[in-house]
Amino acid sequence: REVRRDRCGNSNCCWLGYKSLCRNCGRPGVDYNGVLYGNDWWVGSVVRYTCRSGFMLMGNPTSLCQPNGLWTPKPSCLMCQRGSIEVSERELNGTCNSTCADKSYFGPPKLGCTRIDNCKKKESGWKRFFAQCVPCICDCSLSC
Repeated sequence: REVRRDRCGNSNCCWLGYKSLCRNCGRPGVDYNGVLYGNDWWVGSVVRYTCRSGFMLMGNPTSLCQPNGLWTPKPSCLMCQRGSIEVSERELNGTCNSTCADKSYFGPPKLGCTRIDNCKKKESGWKRFFAQCVPCICDCSLSC
């Protein structure tokens, strides 16, 4: 433990490592779709943020309790757009004998999609039989 002068009310403050016990920033704010990790709110403390599934974190994933008693800006959780895209079986696994189910696309970004997954067969029956490579409909995740 180290006792030293601080600008927290011009009084002696007790410091534990990097944390000052002279001022508390209070509970930090969090977006409705965000999750906050950390329950230490003294000056020098850091909390971490993540977002619920389907949302993308925009900004710094951590926030610091500053000597002025305020937290550094918290991040936002934005909903990511989703759509669908048609992909050939050949693009999913390099052959044409996939069932498309539970396959993901691992190639370069396709039509702006940052992730392609949850693929299903587009055609069935005789249309599938005559197709050289079965087309699949996949979920397309776009960056926020």
